Amino acid sequence: MTDLMPAARWYAPRDVRTEQVPVPVPLPGQVLVAVERTGLCGSDLEEYREGPVAIPPSAVPITLGHEVVGTVVECPGGEIALGTRVVPDVVVGCGRCWWCARHEEGLCPDLLVRGQQQDGGLARFMAADAATCVRVPDDLDVEVAAFAEPAAVAVRALRKAGDLSGAVVCVQGAGTVGQLIVQAALAAPATRVVAVDPVPGRRKLAQGFGAVACAPDEAVDVVRSLSGGRGADVVLECAGVPSAPAASVAVSRRGATVVLVGFRHATLALPWLDVVLGERRLVGTAAHVWDTDVAPAVALLARGVLDPRPLHTATVPLGRAPEAFERLDTDPSALKLLVAP
Repeated sequence: MTDLMPAARWYAPRDVRTEQVPVPVPLPGQVLVAVERTGLCGSDLEEYREGPVAIPPSAVPITLGHEVVGTVVECPGGEIALGTRVVPDVVVGCGRCWWCARHEEGLCPDLLVRGQQQDGGLARFMAADAATCVRVPDDLDVEVAAFAEPAAVAVRALRKAGDLSGAVVCVQGAGTVGQLIVQAALAAPATRVVAVDPVPGRRKLAQGFGAVACAPDEAVDVVRSLSGGRGADVVLECAGVPSAPAASVAVSRRGATVVLVGFRHATLALPWLDVVLGERRLVGTAAHVWDTDVAPAVALLARGVLDPRPLHTATVPLGRAPEAFERLDTDPSALKLLVAP
């Protein structure tokens, strides 16, 4: 193995460069993963557009990428056999605090996410913790397995929503995570799932999975017509735009649960009178845990409960990662771009 490898490095907004960097050396308890695919996420795009958002200035330049699947090529402790395909969990807690002791690493005050605060997977190789790598079944296509991280976000969001049996569910924003939530909610099983998005192609995709789809200005009427006039029992806000949280409250019924999934770097106004007097429950969700979120996501992908193939826009080589970010920023028909280092 050579001492250098190519990596896509973030320097500043709209400044992602592919350059040679040292191959990481796995520490005891870690593995070295030969990256096969890395998905570009909405949070990556936010960093590309206007970062640093989650990236600390001290980490710049940083290798982006936290949606990773690859093969173990080094394992100093022997925890995982070489050649095993894995999804490395990228959420790293300090291991010492109150939250980490409760297996809530995503809430750790000193949380590090590979690809945001540490070097990630937009590179030929990536170091990861052996204990939190999730094994991928041999017969699962690598470009399906590459959706494990966003599928884990969907799994965690729906756990926060509670029992969906018989529920009318509204998904605000039909991007990659929204589409995966649509599929998982229909399997839950929700009675009806409404996908709300301004892009006709994304609405058509959601309809193909079995959802009712509509534009944002139709959402309240459509949801009320499907719920006896009450509103949605559960709303999952995945749009990540400033207007979406308030729109999610507007489409929900009294006593509903609204799960905030979308990522934004802003302080937003909400209709608090409707939240308080309507006893709505607002829940945030972020990150994921390797065993309760990532492993179930891999299992759902392996069983075909989640089918991400219609969401796969293209796979590009690592050298075209900067172009891929620009495409995600300007092409509303693009959903998931995978990078093949």
